[in-house]
Amino acid sequence: MFGRKLNRLDRLAQASNQKVDVYVAHNGSPTTNVRRVIDIAGGIQHFIGSDDVVVLKPNGQWPNQGYTHTQCIKALIDVILDRPGGFTGEIILTEHVHRDPVAAMSGNYCWNMSEGNRVNNWPVMNYLELIADYQNQGFPNVTADPLYDSGQGNWEKVTGPDMVGPGNQGWVHSPYTTIANGRIVELSYPILRSSYSDRLIDLKNGVWQGGAYTGQNVKLILLPTLNNHGSFNIEDYAGPTSALKTHIGVVDFGNLSNYTLHGVGYSKPISPQAMGESVGHLITQLLRPVFYMTCAEFTGYRSRTDPIAAHTKTVGLCTDPVTLDYWMSKYVMYPCAPSQAFMNPDNDNNLRKALMGCNSKGVGTIVEADINVHLSDLSFDNRIYMPVVNDSP
Repeated sequence: MFGRKLNRLDRLAQASNQKVDVYVAHNGSPTTNVRRVIDIAGGIQHFIGSDDVVVLKPNGQWPNQGYTHTQCIKALIDVILDRPGGFTGEIILTEHVHRDPVAAMSGNYCWNMSEGNRVNNWPVMNYLELIADYQNQGFPNVTADPLYDSGQGNWEKVTGPDMVGPGNQGWVHSPYTTIANGRIVELSYPILRSSYSDRLIDLKNGVWQGGAYTGQNVKLILLPTLNNHGSFNIEDYAGPTSALKTHIGVVDFGNLSNYTLHGVGYSKPISPQAMGESVGHLITQLLRPVFYMTCAEFTGYRSRTDPIAAHTKTVGLCTDPVTLDYWMSKYVMYPCAPSQAFMNPDNDNNLRKALMGCNSKGVGTIVEADINVHLSDLSFDNRIYMPVVNDSP
């Protein structure tokens, strides 16, 4: 059933004759699905070392099913803490909702999401409550670090960790000119300051302490949702929003002279391919996510926030966002509303264009024959089964 395991250097660009692995757990609880999908992918020890600094980046900008299901995040943190062989590293939950520090801490966003905004999500805790719960249980190495634009809070533009001021955090910028539309996009990545160890966590190069890199690894895991960025019967500039678009929450938008990662493809005239291409450059040249895990406990096939959503009870895992978005959109979202052709990545739509752009940088595949699916379904083992809901408006 299982294909050959890929090492860290193989996971984004693979030989043309080699299939890409997608791991899917379906029909369990959020906790069960997360544990099972990691198990069939080889176990958390296949991805995370005993003393790694693990950075978890969910979606957090929208309420209801629009932000990554909190119970899925909790399940992943628990799996990491229970890693076979032990875990003595750090876990940092981080996300950029692209609001100022006051607005970002309101009840409209993931960190302090109000109970009324948790429809189709875990009603028990928001993100800061979750982290506080770990701290109270005796896990001071599990922390939260909200991202803000440079110039806000303690965030500044830097060229490396040696330039980060005392108590501050930094953004490293790297412009890129797209082939798709010729626009210059201002890409970036954060250097976090751990509230647990006070070390600088450079997402590209590793842990920095005492004026040098320590050799300790930083592992970035992205945890997207699965939603329709537009509305029912309307394809907007993005279409389905999931793993590819989640990178917009890990870059700086502050005081830029070039296009943002959002604007490079979505400012008129739109070019979804340019956005995808820019993400491809970001994750092959600046960041190296260890894996992506799409938490589709609920799928917002009507929108990111409409309380009418499909209870798809699915978690998908892949080492690249292109293959994962292709499969999850086609086999989880699209069956929820078969009349919405823009949800099917085999059609000519904005989703496919974005995937093609990222794929042009050697990331993943949009050829279904090149995808090797490993499915754990508590109800229907060894077959693909996804629920179809009434797609009337």
